[in-house]
Amino acid sequence: MNRVNDYFLPYQRDWIVDDSPMKLYAKSRRIGITYATSFRVNDKCLRRRNFTQWVTSRDELTANEFITDYIAKWAHASNAVCRGLLGDDLQVIDTERGIRAFVATYESTGSRVVSLSSTPEAFAGKGGDVLIDEADLHKDSGRVIDMALPCTTWGGQLEMLSALSVDGGPNTPFCKMERDITENGNPMGWSHHRTTIVDAVEQGFVEKINEVTGQHYTRGEWLAMMRAKCRTEEAWQTQYMIQPSSDGAALLSYELISSCEVPADECRDSGQGLLFGGYDVGRKKDLGVYFELELVGDVLRQAEYRVFRNAPFRVQSEYLYSRLNNPRLARMCIDSTGMGMMLAEYAQDRFGKYRVEAVNFSGPVKAELAMPLRASFEDRTIRIASDPEIREDLHKIRKTTTAAGNIRYEGERDENGHSDRFWALALARHAKGNDAGPCRLVPLKNPDERQTKNFMRPDHSDDRKLSDSSTRRKFYQ
Repeated sequence: MNRVNDYFLPYQRDWIVDDSPMKLYAKSRRIGITYATSFRVNDKCLRRRNFTQWVTSRDELTANEFITDYIAKWAHASNAVCRGLLGDDLQVIDTERGIRAFVATYESTGSRVVSLSSTPEAFAGKGGDVLIDEADLHKDSGRVIDMALPCTTWGGQLEMLSALSVDGGPNTPFCKMERDITENGNPMGWSHHRTTIVDAVEQGFVEKINEVTGQHYTRGEWLAMMRAKCRTEEAWQTQYMIQPSSDGAALLSYELISSCEVPADECRDSGQGLLFGGYDVGRKKDLGVYFELELVGDVLRQAEYRVFRNAPFRVQSEYLYSRLNNPRLARMCIDSTGMGMMLAEYAQDRFGKYRVEAVNFSGPVKAELAMPLRASFEDRTIRIASDPEIREDLHKIRKTTTAAGNIRYEGERDENGHSDRFWALALARHAKGNDAGPCRLVPLKNPDERQTKNFMRPDHSDDRKLSDSSTRRKFYQ
């Protein structure tokens, strides 16, 4: 074990020296945790007599590779004499069920590594240390875990490590166990380890790759290359950032949200760029939330944020009109679903349909709002205040599929609203649209006009004027 500090990276060392009876590791793919674990297995077999290390992998090929690719390396490095390192010692370990396993036996100690495919019944009546490799990828991972736990009754150790399954989602047994650790007080008493690809890189992973391959990547170059190789963002988040991404998973992970957060005091109007507003209407059950984003270069930065609780519609409308009176506010999108219909309609009558868009929420419309917002977070072309209430609201939204096959984007209702901040921000992002949106900019007559206060003011000369209806005049006055 004296080689650990010199050879392995910090996160690998922490895992190797951890002697806790129950260990769980949620990890990125390909960061050398199985490699480090096999070093520990070899060390135990050299130090202990007549010891058995059980290893279960997702299939027979992977079980064979644990012996031939990992244990064989460390046994040779230790000058240990072992039988079965070529993967040629396939033994029947359960005659009744016909279960077979690859076995490597250390002649000096009589200890052995028994490596088998994912077969829960194989652990019945067995004892010793158990390693469940890539636990989230097993076909019946829950039963494997349930059957493995009793093997450790007489002092054995249970180690479970895994990257996440692409299709498993957040409710696999492995993911639920990790949530129990992080959110429910760790009732089973796991020793918890967690390393994303970014964590590994920060601890020297790229330098280790360069050392082995002769390449000269910077950390940023290597991460960008690996991300570009992923077919989808979901694959990147699942495989490398340990974020479940199938149905039911959060549309915006905490990591994704935090990557676009800035201190709250930086979220203010600079007085220069075009502004885009989004308002999610609420009265009693839901909050009324307004977000305003300022276009700074190619980044949308939070410039205004307001929450209304049980506010009369008169108060809400007065506030929206005060924002629309700013000539730099190019466009505002207002939730016109239900009670928001009147608010949006009157705002359009007063400021024009080009300047105010009424957005009636439906399943397809919510998808059109949600996915571009997620894309802005992925591209880091949006900046929001670091605020726990905003963060939690953004994280609430889940993508789910109904029994009829329809996609829904919904968040649970609680005392802090109904994901109202998410939809307000999505509406503000939608107001920006693309560069060819409904708002036309007044061309500059000469370069000196850049010094004037409102040189970027949109042209709303064709907008619809307020109706002469006495009812509507009375409502606004």
